[in-house]
Amino acid sequence: LMARLDRLAAVKGLAQLGATLGREFAYALLQAVSPWDESTLRWGLHQLVDAELLYQQGLPPQATYLFKHALIQEAAYQSLLRSTRQQYHQRIAQVLEARFPDLCETQPALLAHHYTEAGVMAQAIPYWQQAGQRALQRSANVEAIEHLTRGLDLLTTLPESSEHAQRELDMQVALGPALMAVKGQGAP
Repeated sequence: LMARLDRLAAVKGLAQLGATLGREFAYALLQAVSPWDESTLRWGLHQLVDAELLYQQGLPPQATYLFKHALIQEAAYQSLLRSTRQQYHQRIAQVLEARFPDLCETQPALLAHHYTEAGVMAQAIPYWQQAGQRALQRSANVEAIEHLTRGLDLLTTLPESSEHAQRELDMQVALGPALMAVKGQGAP
């Protein structure tokens, strides 16, 4: 897979940025976070589709792209330097907050993921909490446990403060009913 990506050296960076967005991504989001102009972006995506690394659904600017296989996405993602990967995640999270507020509202776990991968824990934690709360509202208790636990784990990386303690208490209180629903009231 890496050899296939390396043969497309001119568009490898585009594949890596797309892989950072996820297995499936929208043209509008890629364009918003991309450092390339629109013609270069469209040419590069066309090359990736022709090389059968991506599937295209629809036409730009409403197009969505899907990596043909999860391993292709993973190979492109893992070929990034850690520092570059973190910069991409931070840029994606910032663009999502600034230009896609409806997506932030409906998919807080997406922002939480990007901020976590960027190493910006202070901004990731509220989104993990929000994702846990949204999952609880839908009675998705396993998902709520996952999101809230992730937020609590990240809280340990921050210095102690009253805000930190209040956020931890809020997440622990939200975690209780989800754990009782999944594991039962007698579980430790």
